[in-house]
Amino acid sequence: MAKFTETKATLDDIATRSEANRKRLESAIQLIATAEADLAAMPTVYGAFVTQLNTDAAASPNDAAWTNAKAEKDQIVADFQALKIRATALATAVAGG
Repeated sequence: MAKFTETKATLDDIATRSEANRKRLESAIQLIATAEADLAAMPTVYGAFVTQLNTDAAASPNDAAWTNAKAEKDQIVADFQALKIRATALATAVAGG
């Protein structure tokens, strides 16, 4: 049979570790929410730039610099869209917790 003091110490350890992990999870949830909100705002901030880049690249189809800039933009936009989907999925998954 365990001594009461050992039992109480173990219970306190469990409670302390659980609370520390609760705080970590709450921080992670807040970070996910912040990232999701920032990603949601990005199209408003950069939409006009993306549109103008597309227009400029279309106006100069034989200019390698514009072609490369558009290709880079296309990759960034694809990565952004995948990240936004992931952030939304994570935020949705943790919202009920």
